[in-house]
Amino acid sequence: MVIEPKKRNIAYRCPECGTAVLGLVGKFALKADLLRLKCSCGEGDAMDIGAASDKRVRLSVPCLFCKQNHSYTVSESIFFDRDEFMLNCPYSGMDIAFMGTEEEIGAQLDRTKTEIERLMMSLGAEELSDIQPQDMNEDEILPDPAVYDTLKFLIRDLEDEGKVICPCGEGSYELRFCDGGVQVYCERCGASYTFKAMTPTMAEEYLGLDEIRLK
Repeated sequence: MVIEPKKRNIAYRCPECGTAVLGLVGKFALKADLLRLKCSCGEGDAMDIGAASDKRVRLSVPCLFCKQNHSYTVSESIFFDRDEFMLNCPYSGMDIAFMGTEEEIGAQLDRTKTEIERLMMSLGAEELSDIQPQDMNEDEILPDPAVYDTLKFLIRDLEDEGKVICPCGEGSYELRFCDGGVQVYCERCGASYTFKAMTPTMAEEYLGLDEIRLK
């Protein structure tokens, strides 16, 4: 019997031209080599997808909103088996990478296109570059994305095991930077939990938690 290897549709938007870049990631191919998706415009950074240790997948995603590449690590079960999964920019909260079926990804790309157009209109922006940050001075440097990456991995693992406890009982969880650390919050009821972590080392101290309770 021939076993069909697992495959995953994935997409992101080029930070230079805004075009949706779509690809198909196979589980066997992922273990053999680093996979790279790049926009045909040739200007924007590529998305890199590679196999990490302990059945995890590491992604480096170009960000349309802050023009940094964000790093994420998710379990293979989330990456290949979850019906629909999105990764967001830790600074703007906007979705920047999409995984799922072609139909699900298409719907999310349409949704985010509308959100981008609405954002540009509200800011009076004519080009994508008008909503993206320019050179920043030292006082404006963004927090270390490795902090967000570590806690995102923790939350996804606990969520996969049903160990993120939310008052509404059926939460959809995301993370955002806040004063003093990173906050995980429920998109449905607003309950939250704050990790007081400003450095990767501080974030790693939370990896031993067995569950998270939102309030």
